[in-house]
Amino acid sequence: MSMHLEVRPEIADKLAALAKARGVSVDNLLQEVLAGLELPQDAIAEPSLEEFERDMNALAEGLEHLPVGYEGTYSREDIYMDHN
Repeated sequence: MSMHLEVRPEIADKLAALAKARGVSVDNLLQEVLAGLELPQDAIAEPSLEEFERDMNALAEGLEHLPVGYEGTYSREDIYMDHN
């Protein structure tokens, strides 16, 4: 995966100088730096059931007026009713 980040020119210059001094590419330099960092536990922890339910309730808030309309199955005609 490739990603483009915008950094200030002075930061880009420092990264390039550090990479050149080490004899590696900027990409490899950043990989080395990131490998030395520890990811916080809460960054990968799944939400508790209570947090999940709270988030789902917040997401559904204000949607009570929408019709449910689901009767268990949809026919092909229901799915493609606006075109053949």
